[in-house]
Amino acid sequence: NNHVKHSGMRSFLVVLPASLVAGDIYLHAPRGSNNKLNEVSNNAQNQARLFDSQNNAAGGYQVGDNCDPVCSNANGQYDANTPGAGEGQMYYYEGSLLHIDWTIQHGCGSGQGNVKCNVVLQYMCEDSAPGLRDGKTTSRVPATPEGEADPQYGLHEPLSWYKDCSIRERNRGLYTADQNLGGTRNRAINTRQNPNGDRRGLECPEERDYYPYWHPTPWRDIAVLTDDLSRCGFYQSHSQNVRDYGQCCDKEYHSITNGKCIQPLNEDPNQGGPNNIGECQSANNNGLWVESGRWNTWTPRCEATPFSRDNHLGNAASAKGGGGDPMTDAPHFTWRVPGEVLNAMRAQEATCVLRIRYNISTADYDGWNGLDGSSATSDAVTSVFNGVNAKIMNNPTADFVGFSTNPEAQTAYPLKLNVNTAQFGRVFEDRSHTFKIKRLPSNNPCGIGRIHNLNVRGRRGNIVQVYPAVEYDFVPTRLEAHEGDCIHFQWTGSDANPTGNAGNGRRMTDRINVVELGSTARLGLNKPAKHGYRDVSNGVLRYTSYSSMFSDEATVRKMAYIGQDVRCVNGTCVPSLRCDDNSNDENSVNNCKELNAAPGYFDGGLVRMDRPGSFSYTSTRNNDFSNRSQKATIVVHPWKVALAIGGGAAGILFLAVCILLTRRHVERYPDKKVAKMRVVQQTLGFCDFCGRRLETSFLVRYPYTLALLGLCGMLYAIGFWMALGDSDPAPTYGHAKGFGRMLDVLCNVIFFPVLRNMTSWLRTTPVGRVLPLDATLYFHKVIGMLIAVATIGHIAMHYVRFNWQASSGSGETVVGQAIGRWTGISGHLIALCMLLMFFTAAERFRRRKWGKIGGHSIFVRVHKLWIPVLLLLWFHSRSFWHYSLFPTLLLILDKLIGRMRGKEPLTLVSAKSPAKDVLHLSFKLASGRRFKFRAGQYLFLQCPAISTTEWHPFTISSSPEEHTFSVHIRCRPDMDWTFALRQLILPEVHGRDMQKIPTSKQTTRPCMVEHVVPSDSVQLADVEAPFKPNAPSAPPDLDQHELFMDGPYGTASEEVFHYQVMVLVAAGIGVTPFASILKTLAYQAKNDMLETPLKKVSFYWTCRDQAEFNSFKDIMEGICTDPYLGRMFDLNTYLTGELNLKSISASEKYHQFAGRPNWSRIGKKIGDEYPDDDVGVFLCGPAAIGTQLAAMCKTMNPVAVDTRSSVADRRTSRLDVHKRPRKFVFHRENF
Repeated sequence: NNHVKHSGMRSFLVVLPASLVAGDIYLHAPRGSNNKLNEVSNNAQNQARLFDSQNNAAGGYQVGDNCDPVCSNANGQYDANTPGAGEGQMYYYEGSLLHIDWTIQHGCGSGQGNVKCNVVLQYMCEDSAPGLRDGKTTSRVPATPEGEADPQYGLHEPLSWYKDCSIRERNRGLYTADQNLGGTRNRAINTRQNPNGDRRGLECPEERDYYPYWHPTPWRDIAVLTDDLSRCGFYQSHSQNVRDYGQCCDKEYHSITNGKCIQPLNEDPNQGGPNNIGECQSANNNGLWVESGRWNTWTPRCEATPFSRDNHLGNAASAKGGGGDPMTDAPHFTWRVPGEVLNAMRAQEATCVLRIRYNISTADYDGWNGLDGSSATSDAVTSVFNGVNAKIMNNPTADFVGFSTNPEAQTAYPLKLNVNTAQFGRVFEDRSHTFKIKRLPSNNPCGIGRIHNLNVRGRRGNIVQVYPAVEYDFVPTRLEAHEGDCIHFQWTGSDANPTGNAGNGRRMTDRINVVELGSTARLGLNKPAKHGYRDVSNGVLRYTSYSSMFSDEATVRKMAYIGQDVRCVNGTCVPSLRCDDNSNDENSVNNCKELNAAPGYFDGGLVRMDRPGSFSYTSTRNNDFSNRSQKATIVVHPWKVALAIGGGAAGILFLAVCILLTRRHVERYPDKKVAKMRVVQQTLGFCDFCGRRLETSFLVRYPYTLALLGLCGMLYAIGFWMALGDSDPAPTYGHAKGFGRMLDVLCNVIFFPVLRNMTSWLRTTPVGRVLPLDATLYFHKVIGMLIAVATIGHIAMHYVRFNWQASSGSGETVVGQAIGRWTGISGHLIALCMLLMFFTAAERFRRRKWGKIGGHSIFVRVHKLWIPVLLLLWFHSRSFWHYSLFPTLLLILDKLIGRMRGKEPLTLVSAKSPAKDVLHLSFKLASGRRFKFRAGQYLFLQCPAISTTEWHPFTISSSPEEHTFSVHIRCRPDMDWTFALRQLILPEVHGRDMQKIPTSKQTTRPCMVEHVVPSDSVQLADVEAPFKPNAPSAPPDLDQHELFMDGPYGTASEEVFHYQVMVLVAAGIGVTPFASILKTLAYQAKNDMLETPLKKVSFYWTCRDQAEFNSFKDIMEGICTDPYLGRMFDLNTYLTGELNLKSISASEKYHQFAGRPNWSRIGKKIGDEYPDDDVGVFLCGPAAIGTQLAAMCKTMNPVAVDTRSSVADRRTSRLDVHKRPRKFVFHRENF
């Protein structure tokens, strides 16, 4: 016999296990029947009513009722004859998203090491199953035309389908183990799982047990979920959705019925009808083989099966080695309800049913590769293993362990395995009650938005009474939609629950409503919010109390009261006058508090979700915290604002590109038509005007500051926008989150300007020319100010929120909300630390002194609170670590580098006071290595004898070419650390210059120095006092004072070597970096090693008095007289303090002025002399001079102006785009 040996047998049951398994599957949403109808029992009365589930009879849910208000008689018993009984039928709009939800007993998923499984989802509609219905009786439909037509009986598959199955010969190539399928058990109704051919409804057992089936079926495929995704190609290509299958048809019947098909009988009455093309078209059978059945729709989706543990009917989990974090839902699949059946029927609605099949096997049985990993045929486990060749028999008994023989024991040690080969590789099934697929209504409020179905699973009773069904729950428990989407609120329940099942409200009934939970309740608490709504009357948008996810009060009331207050007939609704607010009788139909006056079926219709946010809700009747909870969440994601911003940005970019292309076209082809168009000329002229205004605007003057402010605005908007997805409805909640998002970023960005090692490195890269590295201290302060503003806003908005919630009946006080949680405690600690750091960082505080305690010392110590602040922020905000991880690693790396290069011991070579309140120190590295630095850089000094924690920055005043390096330190009495250093090294009582004299004896501590007083030491002198050397005196013992160095670090002054024309401006001791630079320039000029050919170096030095100037007079005069620099070096000194003109001696080597420089005159002079060269302007001095120099640079930077006088000139000539105007570039020294 040429029997069917289709490879599809591998895909379903044949992929099943090699042991007895009980792996029930239960469909919960849509409401699965498990063959139940309306029996007042926890168990199905007839497990053969519609299909073969092989599940526990206690599973499943009664059909939905829609009686007004309850399907019961005068005695309170369920009455199936009440109008509306069994008519609570669900419907779903085409294109809507339906959450299919189930549980399985024996586990599934690729991470499940115990089993192998597949789950197949299909649906069938009345176009292929005419008369599809739930029925009114629990009796099985007779397999007769009269039974098929009787509406009392439930009907899924049509009678013709079962008749063909009962006649057609079974596939003899299938594996049946040792089951007795001989003799007349040769029809498609006889299978390994159903060898006796028992009938369940009008289902075909062979088609039920195998997928994909090899003959046309009335089922359409939705999805195949498998633990082996490599088989997806096979499943999808063999789906009836995309291909035909063959069947043998009675040739005469096919001809007279215009193409209808019935299975012909075999000439041998003991044999089944032909099931393959060879036997069908044989001379004896004279049949017609017809290929048909393709649905011409999408291939089924093929995905991995959700992981769930075996012997556990519960939620799924992520597949992580057989474990993982639990999910909030049971295994589920989201189905986009198709409309193809409506197109096929040319109808507005169609009745359908959904089925789910679960195929399971143990790991030692692989239908694709053989039993125990062995395969004897190319078709894997097939009929060659049947009968006496079966590898495993029913209840086998043997010495499986392999004990050694022991005659004295008088036993062969046999063991029995509990194996039923009929259930070896097994399929379980559940089906929904019938539902309808409908066309979208003409008044569809959703527009282009999606439609989400929100339904309910579960039935009345506690967990023991309903098991393996479930208690009440919304499906899905977390529904995520987008702004403008619609949600179809709809559910159905039964009035035929067993009398003794636990629950609230009228006994035996299922009733559900939707009431939103309050602000702080979310899913943890159970008190509903005082519902607010949006009042759009008179064009006013108003929120009252809690802002509901619904758009109006009518919808809020409808969801909460589920229509008990009205009675609607044919679309006309009037007050029901049914509710008795004083009734406390749980079984009274007038007790609307318990939802008793509502039918079991509720259709809330399509509700457009226009308010973004996260909304938690509950059912007031079923959310009984003592033994059950029915709560869920709807999240509405915003997109309109993002689309508007993105669209606007894209539009601006497109417009800019168009203008640039137009300008290029006009410049290249001035005689073309486009260049002569008036609108083009006006547009380009307007763009030129805007460009000139832009170049003189605040945006160009302070681009990085504006960029930082723009970043803050964007972060605030993002934080506010994302807060809309949270469930807190307080009016200020979004603002608090907006400020919080700013703090998340700013509290990390503030570290970047003070990463000295990274900043120094960036100066050596091309990035250093783009970033404002000269203004690191300025940006550190600006970011600190922004943090202060954001902190105030964040705290203020939260306190307003706390007050709002306390006044809205949340049950929590303002203080309890503020400090009753870790976030509140940590937030207040962070604010306190920030306040201390902000207050002590003020310049007025740092320059003050309280006795021996200086403000700067306090500032340094308090600023170390950044460490606990950073730690607290990591635990205060759940999202902070996302922003902080990389900056924190960078900060740690910078500190480690500083620690590695820091604490370099120094040897003090000389110490002297060249001017009033100035200390000049010269060093060598104690290690003997040469100290490598660049002119203009600075270092940090520490003196443990003064403070073990303070490090202070000082510019290196010597040239890198010298053998020692030196610093000049201002040390006024009001400067605690520097004055203490001067007192330590050069005590006021001596006032002498101290210089180390080499000795033959090497000290054991290389950083210790020995000092004597040389004969040329001097006292400090004021302007009026002439220079008088003092007699030598005994020096103090300074050998016990250690000095350490960290550096060098880069500054803006390093950029001088990139300019041919430069202006150097120093104020007082600010001359020190330029002293180093000028020495280096002199050395480079002498040795012909200049990095950039010099044209002009103008040095402007403002001093308070002659003493300050005298400290560097010699070196300046040396440079003036230097034959290599003298012709390009211009020294200008300005004495701004009170002068004794008799003490001033004029010099022809440099210019001397009294008063303050006129920077406008100076800038114009240099600009006129060098019109084509960029001018580098460098300052080391107070902010007031910096402001004047910045204004000068702005004035001297010309705006690009089109000098072509006429339109004709513009058409015939082009701008020289390659010629860039000269710029004055300002660099400011900062620490």
